[in-house]
Formats: sequence, structure tokens, C-alpha cells
Amino acid sequence: MNRLRTACNRVAAEYGLTARESEILLLLARGRTAATIAETLVITPSTAKTHLRNIYAKLDVHTQQELINLVEAWID
Repeated sequence: MNRLRTACNRVAAEYGLTARESEILLLLARGRTAATIAETLVITPSTAKTHLRNIYAKLDVHTQQELINLVEAWID
């Protein structure tokens, strides 16, 4: 999991994600859903979805699989 975390940190820095978006990016890269992210981070589902939309826009991806592929491309 350290390699995944490192890749997410690199992606977050490259694409200008906020600290919270970076945290959520890691969960998304691990395949978590918006509902699970909301529960894990103790935020509302609406807030989680807003963060997801912002992350997807910044990374220019449209699906979670595209996001996972992008992060995996940053793994050494």
C-alpha cells in the first residue's frame, strides 16, 4: 500500500489537489465508493460527492476506473 500512497501523493501534487482531496484520492484509488468515503471520513454523502466531482475535474477523468488507471501509471 505504500506504493499506492506514494503514487497518490505524486498525483495530488501534480494536479494541485487539496489535502482533503488527496485523502479522498487514496480511498478512490483503493476502490472505495462515495458512500464508504463519506462514512470513513465522517462527512455527508453530498460533501463526499462534491469532493469526487472536484477531483475528477482536476484529474480530467470521468470514471473511477480512469482515476485508478491514472494513479497506477504513477506507481514506480
